[in-house]
Amino acid sequence: MLFADIADSTPAILGVSPEEALRFVQRFMEIITDAALTYCGDVKDYEGDGALLYFESVTEATQAALSIREALAAEKSDAELPLRARLSLDVGEIVIGVIGTPMRRSVALIGPSINLAARLLKQIPPDGIIATEGVIEKLRAEIPALAERFSLFNEKLELKGFEKQYVKAYAIR
Repeated sequence: MLFADIADSTPAILGVSPEEALRFVQRFMEIITDAALTYCGDVKDYEGDGALLYFESVTEATQAALSIREALAAEKSDAELPLRARLSLDVGEIVIGVIGTPMRRSVALIGPSINLAARLLKQIPPDGIIATEGVIEKLRAEIPALAERFSLFNEKLELKGFEKQYVKAYAIR
C-alpha cells in the first residue's frame, strides 16, 4: 500500500479562499489517482489532504510513488500554490471488510501494515518516499534497479504503536 499526503498544506492554504483550497487539494488528488490507475492500483480513501492507495504488487506501488513525485515536481514551476508531498510504502497482509452499521457502511482495509505505513509518512521530509524493509526486499527480488534507488533512512526507527519492535526504513529523498 501507498500513503500520500500533502506536505505543509496548512501554511499553503492559509489566506486563500475555501474554493482555492479545494482546488489545491483536488489537483493533488487528480495526480495520485492518475498514478494509482496507471499502475494497476486504486484509491481506497481520500481523507483531508491525503489518500491511501493499494496495488497488486510492491513494484506497481513503488512505480506509482515515483510517478506521483515526478508529476508534482513537473507541476511545481507552473503552480501558484506548489504541491509537495510525503509518500510511504509498506507491504503486508491486510483484511478487506465492511465496517459500520446498516445505516452507514464502508469498506475498510485493516492490518498492521496499514498503521505502519501511516506512521512512516510523518518520518520523511517533504518530497521524500519512505519504505519498509519488506518493500525493499520484494523490490530486490522483482526489480533490483528500483530497490537500489532507495538508501537506508533509519536502521532502528521507533514508531508509535510499534514500540516493541524497530522498523528498518529506506528512503528516496
